[in-house]
Amino acid sequence: ESCPDGILGERGPIYKYADASRECRPCHENCTRGCLGPLLRDCLGDALPVSRKTPTVIAVMVVGGLFLSCSCVLL
Repeated sequence: ESCPDGILGERGPIYKYADASRECRPCHENCTRGCLGPLLRDCLGDALPVSRKTPTVIAVMVVGGLFLSCSCVLL
């Protein structure tokens, strides 16, 4: 009747969509909220994953800025 959504697999939840012949097919592996088709552009919600490096880069810049500021004050 409907395809399962969010079944837990080896790499996380697996989402499926019904194709033209009403068979359940897996969504693109980067779809995190379901899909309407097999392609990445068919994903529901956030289609592209958010970069995980961004918080790390911001943290390194803040710590580096504090270190530089403290060094200038002490000199």
